[in-house]
Amino acid sequence: MNKLDETKQKLDTISPTFCLAKWQQVTIHLQNGHTHSCHHPQTHKIPVEELEHNPSALHNTSYKKHQRKLMLQGERPEECGYCWSVEDTQGSHHSDRIKKSSNSTWAMPYFDKVSKSKWQENTIPAQVEVSFGNVCNMKCVYCSPVFSSEWWSEVKHEGAYPTSDSYNNLDWIAETDRTPYLNKEENPYVEAWWKWWPELKTELKTLRITGGEPFLNKNTYKLFDDLQKDPQPHLTLEINSNLSVPTETIIKALAQLRQLRKNGCVKDVLIHTSCDAHGKQAEYIREGMNYDHWLIHCKMVRRTGISLHIMVTANMLSIDTMLTFMSDVYRLKHEFKGVTYGISILHSPKFLNVLNLPKDDYWTNKFKELDKFIKEHKLTDVNEFNYSERLKNYFLENTWNKTETKKMRKDAVKFLKEIDRRRNKNFTNTFPSYNFLIQK
Repeated sequence: MNKLDETKQKLDTISPTFCLAKWQQVTIHLQNGHTHSCHHPQTHKIPVEELEHNPSALHNTSYKKHQRKLMLQGERPEECGYCWSVEDTQGSHHSDRIKKSSNSTWAMPYFDKVSKSKWQENTIPAQVEVSFGNVCNMKCVYCSPVFSSEWWSEVKHEGAYPTSDSYNNLDWIAETDRTPYLNKEENPYVEAWWKWWPELKTELKTLRITGGEPFLNKNTYKLFDDLQKDPQPHLTLEINSNLSVPTETIIKALAQLRQLRKNGCVKDVLIHTSCDAHGKQAEYIREGMNYDHWLIHCKMVRRTGISLHIMVTANMLSIDTMLTFMSDVYRLKHEFKGVTYGISILHSPKFLNVLNLPKDDYWTNKFKELDKFIKEHKLTDVNEFNYSERLKNYFLENTWNKTETKKMRKDAVKFLKEIDRRRNKNFTNTFPSYNFLIQK
């Protein structure tokens, strides 16, 4: 019996819908007071009144406790529909409920503790991802005003994009109660975090700080200072950074992180950064980036001895130069140990999905050449081996109907024309291989 089968068998002793992620894992967006455990369910609002006497309600909301109750009773929370659809497929049992619960760091070691707890109890998670705010120096094309203050300022001034869904419109953000607090405003969710932190840090195994850009947020450095004064040697600290902030800021942050690890204040440090294409195309996708400086900053991270993971989001605009970009990634891997990457497929906004690309020889070969390069490279590790094949198969095996394709490409053209106007860009010159869009 393999590990996932064993995990499922163990979970089933509690109930056929039990999932440790609901207790042991959480993402908290302090900039707007939203939370969820597991990336599949939508985030939900944390009621401010629940925080008054229980700052752990950043994780232990009454809503989430009810979902836990359903799981302990063998009922299926509606928000977990992704896993139920996978498990209802004949012969398929290994949904993300099983995979996440099998985690040997933050999930399975807590099985007995969680399974014996009552659903009303507050729990301390072992893995936390937290965003202190949306302050960011970049405007990546697939990002949102919720996560980028630069995006917020642009849309506040220029309005939503003229796509069929009014991309990044602030009205929808307000209607769904996702409006972020401004950096200068008092934020009750950040206040609750610092009230909960003394208890949380003693049991936390992994803390991942995201944003916004963490290296531009004062709370990130407040946390570094706290860990220096009160070491937590069991804690792995991870940072999501665009590594496109000024070099002086990178130097300051890396010096503090190096000291934390060197002095045993934390168990380990890992930096996650993002890039999806090469050169000018990367800079178009990720407004505010200087590609060459980004590469230099990646090297600076490794020279401090801090591990680096590169998050690659495969989207329509990244495919043309992704192989060239991955060649740079492998040069980093050759020069430094401790450099890894992952490739995910962008699904939102849909008009930037790779399925917008024509199924002709030029684009099909782009996917095949990338897959061949990664599969045959001696520095590709076992965790990286299937990323490019999954991307290639996704493109080759999925097709939208003509109506949907026409609609998405029309939205893409409107979006890119507006990017050019607002940001003084030139899509035609930057992406000469995308004439299938330019001609529309």
